[in-house]
Amino acid sequence: MYYPIYKRLLFKACLVLKALILVFPLDSATRFCILVLPSIASIVPKKKGKKTYYYAVESARVNGQPRIVHQDYLGTAERVAALVKDRSAPVPVAATAREFGLSGALWLAAKQTGVFDLLQSLWPEPRSGPSPAHYILLAAIHRICEPGPKTEVQDWYERTALPTLWHFPADRFTSQAFWDCFESILPAAGLAQPDAPDPLDLAQSRLLALWQQRHPATRRLLAYDTTNFYTYIASTNDRASLPQRGHNKQGRHNLRQVGLSYLLDGENGISICHHVYSGETCDADEFSVALERIGRMLDENKIERESVTLVFDKGSASVPNTVLLEESRTGWISALPWNQAPEQLRSRAVEPLPQCSSNLPGVRAAAEKILVHGKEYLCVIKYSASFAGEQLHSLATSMAKAMQSLRRLSIELTKPKCRYTEQGIRAKISRLLSAQFLEELIPYQLEHRDGCWRLQYDLAPKCFENLTQQRLGRTVLITNRMDWTAEQVAAGYGGQQHIERVFRGLKDGHWLGWGPMFHWTDRKIRIHAFYCMLGISLLQYLHKQAEAAWSGVTLEELIDQLKEIRQIVLLYPPQGDKGPNRSATVLAKQSLAQQELAKGLGLDLLFENPRRR
Repeated sequence: MYYPIYKRLLFKACLVLKALILVFPLDSATRFCILVLPSIASIVPKKKGKKTYYYAVESARVNGQPRIVHQDYLGTAERVAALVKDRSAPVPVAATAREFGLSGALWLAAKQTGVFDLLQSLWPEPRSGPSPAHYILLAAIHRICEPGPKTEVQDWYERTALPTLWHFPADRFTSQAFWDCFESILPAAGLAQPDAPDPLDLAQSRLLALWQQRHPATRRLLAYDTTNFYTYIASTNDRASLPQRGHNKQGRHNLRQVGLSYLLDGENGISICHHVYSGETCDADEFSVALERIGRMLDENKIERESVTLVFDKGSASVPNTVLLEESRTGWISALPWNQAPEQLRSRAVEPLPQCSSNLPGVRAAAEKILVHGKEYLCVIKYSASFAGEQLHSLATSMAKAMQSLRRLSIELTKPKCRYTEQGIRAKISRLLSAQFLEELIPYQLEHRDGCWRLQYDLAPKCFENLTQQRLGRTVLITNRMDWTAEQVAAGYGGQQHIERVFRGLKDGHWLGWGPMFHWTDRKIRIHAFYCMLGISLLQYLHKQAEAAWSGVTLEELIDQLKEIRQIVLLYPPQGDKGPNRSATVLAKQSLAQQELAKGLGLDLLFENPRRR
């Protein structure tokens, strides 16, 4: 009953073969030319035993002789007839979605920039299994895509496209495997070779040389800043000396913290170097250590110190650090604390300040050579309208919260059972007015009358007027670049915004989740910082590439769009009664923005639509 159907199928195949021969006139005469395409398809029967099986065969000429270049198994005549009758492809029995866009783009960036090859040269590949470079890179990618402990890496890795790219099973990336790898990267003091350079410092220096080759520049603006990250390391843990209690910038003063000094390229956003230090060390004390490390790395990579301009904020500005900067022979731009700024700059009105070009919208700046810290430097008064608006918004929010809290406190003090002492009341008011400028803006009076405490507060309008006219939006800058204009200094200090965005991205997890940090030894904490900063460099590289395909895209938007690019693995039933299931890999439907990003980042280099097998 199937044979007539199969004959019709062969007849259709013959029509297709005839269509491959094109006949067309060369001119008005009756001459014709026959053009034969280089390959043709046909259905060929093959008899095995007492059964006949059919194959779709693609033939072509190889060295002038006809040869079969590809063939696909179709099955018996009954199966071919069933396929023709159904006129549809086989229905998959299962489908699996894998994360492809973000993890694939980061892996491709590590290959294109040479970062992966560099890591493999530092820590050679073992005889079998993943290399330390795989573990370092996987830890960085995991912190970007789905931050969590190393116990979750194995399951997450299996849900990505990395197993098909690396050809390593998921059980090779257990938590114990990461621990053993990190022990080999940074061994204990007793196991390390004597007089050997620190492996992580050497890796940072080699990475700096790599980025220098890819991003050569004559005007190097290097932004420097410090921050700290709280940990959940117990107070009784004496195996770690880096986590210590101090002033935490996230307000978690009750927890042990580690400090991080960070230097990046202010123009390209690429990580230059970093240093993890004890959480009890203040920013000004860390600056001298960081400056020595920066100078050593510049010398190792043959970067002239005079061509570098360090940019840092007022937290590191002090007289001893200014002396160290002069000895380092590098250029620098720093913000001055308001109480250290020259009086003639602080009192200047905003309106006479010259406006900057359209490259710095809403910014006014003026420069003047003034004696500061015992030497003449170029000082710049900078006014930013957007910065003033942000400060005013923050100030209004703080004032509203403080006044509401003072009102509740005033009502509570009038209750008969109130047991507050004067010292306790003033301490609580001091905490409520601890935000910047509030003590000046909200004066209060506290007196004891009729057996209870009376609290009265007000808003000082004159102080608020002086604050908006002479303080908000202003920044006083100091530099040893005496030949720069005020606009050049203001633009150079703008590179500090890159490092502030990096710190925000690390702490809120929108870029890369630094915390929670599941490590409790100094060596593991240092490795954690290394692969986190490596991940930031890869993200910045992707962002630069993506801007060519999508102008104005933010890093947060880029991460969100890449996360939506998924890979679908379809599982089909086997051909015939026996054999394994066949699989096919396709990409999920993408938006226009995702298509442009995938094309601009070269994700098509990683994905090839394979034949079902």
